[in-house]
Amino acid sequence: MAYQMLKPYSLLLYLLALIAFFFVGLTYAGLVGAGKNQGLAGGAIVFGYGIVIAAIGLLVALFLAKRASRKTIIKSNVVLVLCSVAFYAYYHVKFLERQKDRGQENENIEQPKKPITTIPKALAVAEPMTML
Repeated sequence: MAYQMLKPYSLLLYLLALIAFFFVGLTYAGLVGAGKNQGLAGGAIVFGYGIVIAAIGLLVALFLAKRASRKTIIKSNVVLVLCSVAFYAYYHVKFLERQKDRGQENENIEQPKKPITTIPKALAVAEPMTML
């Protein structure tokens, strides 16, 4: 059964497991609030959760490819594709909602009515110095 680990459907399983479990890691990090109030490190923390859980998913996929039948691996591929598409759709909708909210915030900001001069008034009205 070890020869089955290098078949195309098993290689696809590895790739799909990495993608799907990466999304699972991102979602888990979001649920527990791993990146909240961390500043610039928040993104790296959430990404780290995704990478660690993706590695665990790859180990599960390797074990599955070695032990399971061809039919089970193909069914697992279909499930992982559906999960990946669902996670992508969820995060894409969240992204679009955030962009829409940012657009509404920018519309509420009043624009200055007068053009801003680059020279301060104190310097503009001051008389030039004369040589003594």
